[in-house]
Amino acid sequence: MQIHSNTPYTANTTPVAPSSVNQAVTAANQAQVATGSPLPNITDTVTLSAQALALSQQPPMTSKDAETLPVTPNLPNQGEKVDDYVEFRKAKAQYQVYSDIAGMATGNSNNISAPTAYYLSNNDEARSAVVDNKAQQQNVSAMQAYAQASQDAQEWYE
Repeated sequence: MQIHSNTPYTANTTPVAPSSVNQAVTAANQAQVATGSPLPNITDTVTLSAQALALSQQPPMTSKDAETLPVTPNLPNQGEKVDDYVEFRKAKAQYQVYSDIAGMATGNSNNISAPTAYYLSNNDEARSAVVDNKAQQQNVSAMQAYAQASQDAQEWYE
């Protein structure tokens, strides 16, 4: 990192205890509150490391020093590795779709992933099967609730 400035600067490299600075600022603030007078000029000191001083004294880089990047980047995984990765991602998405549909068919899951939603939005037969399955599950649930309510009513009358 380089610092460019037209104004000369001096670097104070002596460490300053933070508590003494805080006490001076607090005292100045209290004096202003008490007397209503403006704050005195407070100077800030900055401590620069030796590395920062060395970097600030380097000449600025020119455009000739900068590295020119290629027009099209070279991908590290070209060819067969990319094809293998694409096949892996397809298999993973296909497994996720099958897993979600199996979960919905058995009633174990009501959630679907993004690949499953995409698959169902583009496949009318699969979407129809899932909707029919959900309707059947809802009917079974309603019948179970009715059977339980009937049994409870029967027990109440006995």
